[in-house]
Amino acid sequence: MIRINLLPFRAARSKENIRRQVSVFLLSLMLLVLILGAVNGYLGGKVEALEARLENLKAEVKVYEEKARQVEAFKAQLAELNKKIEIVNQLKENRKAPPLLLSAITEVVVPGRMQLTVMDFTSSTIKLDGLALDNETIAVFMKRLERSGKFINVSLASSKRALISNVEMKQFGITCGIVAQTANEAKQS
Repeated sequence: MIRINLLPFRAARSKENIRRQVSVFLLSLMLLVLILGAVNGYLGGKVEALEARLENLKAEVKVYEEKARQVEAFKAQLAELNKKIEIVNQLKENRKAPPLLLSAITEVVVPGRMQLTVMDFTSSTIKLDGLALDNETIAVFMKRLERSGKFINVSLASSKRALISNVEMKQFGITCGIVAQTANEAKQS
């Protein structure tokens, strides 16, 4: 029988298998490194893009914050202007009330028998000082004030004798409330 020695062939075959496995391992390792490099490059680019976007957003936020400050300043100016307009409107409304009250008072004055010297006007009351020939004239004036419907709570605050140009007269002071309707009429006119 012939004997064939296959040992070197098996040894060569196992060496070649080892070489092939090392080559496949090294190629796999290089492929893995290449894939990891590509993924790292992709993610690095994405991070840079996100950082650039973040910087742009920060710049936009600064712009909008400045605009918000300007809007707040405009709101403050608008509020101040609205207050001024309200004050002007209130002054316009209130400027008509004294002449209307004066007109109402002149309608009830007893002509030729009395004269008014002082009229002190507040938002809800009026104080009248004047001179009359007698107490009856003062009483008639007070009744006319009450009947006019524009004054309430008419009361005589003071009455005393006074000598003016050698004529004995009565110096008086009257306080009364103003009807709210009169004040509203003055505002509407």
